[in-house]
Amino acid sequence: MIVIPSEVQRAQNESLVRNVHSFFDYEYISIVKSASDQRIGLIKFVAAVAKKELDIKEFIYVPPNLPVIVADILRHEGLKVTPQFDVLEKARETKEQDETETIQTVQKTAEKAMTKAIETIKNSETGPTKTLQHLEDGKKKTLTVGKIRSVINQVFGEENVVAEEGETQIAAGLKSADSDYAGEPQDILKANQPIVLDFFPKSAKRLYHTDTARTILKGKASKQIKDMFETVVQTKDAMIDAMKARASTADIENLCFNLLEKAGYETMRNGKQITKGLLHAVGHGVGLDSNERPAISSFNKYQLKEHNVVTAELGLYDPDIGGVRIEDILEITKTDCRNMTSIGTFLEI
Repeated sequence: MIVIPSEVQRAQNESLVRNVHSFFDYEYISIVKSASDQRIGLIKFVAAVAKKELDIKEFIYVPPNLPVIVADILRHEGLKVTPQFDVLEKARETKEQDETETIQTVQKTAEKAMTKAIETIKNSETGPTKTLQHLEDGKKKTLTVGKIRSVINQVFGEENVVAEEGETQIAAGLKSADSDYAGEPQDILKANQPIVLDFFPKSAKRLYHTDTARTILKGKASKQIKDMFETVVQTKDAMIDAMKARASTADIENLCFNLLEKAGYETMRNGKQITKGLLHAVGHGVGLDSNERPAISSFNKYQLKEHNVVTAELGLYDPDIGGVRIEDILEITKTDCRNMTSIGTFLEI
């Protein structure tokens, strides 16, 4: 990390980077002043840093969208610059131990928040028209998505975890059939209807995400919802059993498709357009983004690697009934996988 002189001490104290330097360690002022344009001087300064810190006999790989003027100046300064796709994305597919530990810490906070949200729903009373009610300042009030979200955000704030817009999904009733619906504050929670809770917050300091989902229901579930729930849980468990280093993501997706179709539900096999059934991928990588490589999909020829951190995310959706989604987060190992999710899986509360 290279920063202005006044920020060196702070960067050494607060950042995770081992080597922190000042601009002045690389003759910043003389390089920039000698250029015909300050902006060109800044690029030449980058070249000077690269020549001092990197082996200039080797190729320096850059993203394919690097500006042409930057590439031209770096090459003019004697650097061998060549574009390459997915350099950072490939590096991020596997996680170091400290990265996995950070994800695990955020996961514990997400589960703490989810447990508190479920307890709030469980402790509510069923009022007129099956509307759930909770006590606030000694008065009964309608239980809404906004109230549950405030409960969740309180836990996140206490644990230095943040969730940006859309990163806390609370979808209730028929709206749970929309796999992308995050929930509006005024949405009312009712008894006997599925409530999908899907959280993918991140560490405020290290920025690593987690991703976990559960579906709960206050009261009695219909047979259709129970069947969907049991099928999703069974398929998710079978998927986890198949996940290990060198396992094909295509084979894992097909396993899930086979089980769901055998149970009578539709899938997106071969890009089929459907309006109910499994409406999203069965899993994805998690790290600095809540959804990153590798995708658990047949559209890529990927074999899982040791230290991938991925999700097993199974769901079934029907616009006439509602939706069910269960998601665990896993670390891939040589022989199987380590489930980083500890929160229970249950429907009726």
